[in-house]
Amino acid sequence: MNLMRAKEIKDDPVMKNVVYNGRYVYIEDVNDETQQALVRYTKHEEGHFEVNVTNLTEE
Repeated sequence: MNLMRAKEIKDDPVMKNVVYNGRYVYIEDVNDETQQALVRYTKHEEGHFEVNVTNLTEE
């Protein structure tokens, strides 16, 4: 995924299907400078973590 698309998904009130390492995630924030996205898994209460936006895919 590219940075612009990650930001669009973050700002969209309708949740999109975004996948990281085979699991669905919710994008909380996107950092323009580092191109990192702050995400959390949608089905678990695990904490937030940062990933490079290029490692995210949209289904």
